[in-house]
Amino acid sequence: MSINFLCPDHRNWVYFHPQEALSYLDDAQGVGEKLLREKDWQEATAYLGCAFETTEILMELQGATKSFLLGRLTVLASMLANAFYHQKAYQYQEQIITQAKANLHTAAQASLGNKPRLAYIQECIASLKADLVVRPSAEGVTLH
Repeated sequence: MSINFLCPDHRNWVYFHPQEALSYLDDAQGVGEKLLREKDWQEATAYLGCAFETTEILMELQGATKSFLLGRLTVLASMLANAFYHQKAYQYQEQIITQAKANLHTAAQASLGNKPRLAYIQECIASLKADLVVRPSAEGVTLH
């Protein structure tokens, strides 16, 4: 199961206007980052989530090996995981990291033979593993 943030109309717009979507991606991420700094976790999630899903679509359209998209996906997943954590939405925190890692694994498969790109993807995956922070549970503390 993947988390979707875009409505069907906006999802279609990204597919049919990928160049314009790059500009939208920058704007949405910028607003989301500002909202994170202000600790407005719920609104930040909306903007960062739209930027995340836009990045996923652009990776699908432009190829999963574009380094700037790989880095962008990783950063957005990290920020979303943080926002979900602060909302105590731990299942979504875990899911967004899983979703990003799946995209990165797809990129790794498409990058076989390109050692520098594979190393970069492995760094991205490792940084996402670090983003699954300690969360409370009924019996104490669990690591995810």
